[in-house]
Amino acid sequence: MIKLNIIKKWDEPMSFFWLVLLAVIAVIIIYVVVHRLLINHATLILKNQAQSVTNEAVNNCLGQLSGQTFNLSSEIVADVWGKGVLAFEFHFNPAKYHLTKDQLNRNILEQKLTEYAKKNKVQAYKENSTVFKVTDWWTYENILHIDVAYVLNEATREYIADLRRLDQHK
Repeated sequence: MIKLNIIKKWDEPMSFFWLVLLAVIAVIIIYVVVHRLLINHATLILKNQAQSVTNEAVNNCLGQLSGQTFNLSSEIVADVWGKGVLAFEFHFNPAKYHLTKDQLNRNILEQKLTEYAKKNKVQAYKENSTVFKVTDWWTYENILHIDVAYVLNEATREYIADLRRLDQHK
């Protein structure tokens, strides 16, 4: 019986230590999971708002250029570039809207987007910086694909800088 008491006294501090250790690990895991969920939720809200603003801007500018009503909905450019990149792809058939290359090109659309941003006081990453940037423009099977970045955060600004560096190496 004496041996059992010694073993029990020895086990109590060790059991308490393991219990405290498990509690600390559980608290850390819960903190990380909740933090990640909150960050992901905030990022999703930002992307949805940015996508809505970008959709409105592009549809408005294309409407000005063609004299017709546009109701395009964008898709988020792949998350390959990183979380928080606010770049959106639009695609449509320009012939359907009777748009020629003289009426619509990358520079003209970007200029119209800049005018739209100034007129509507669209928020940018930094004051007096580019608000919308046409980052890609290509045609495939008569469908024009346009990528537009809404420069509202550092991740998007870095994405545009990365694309510029890639274009310089072509």
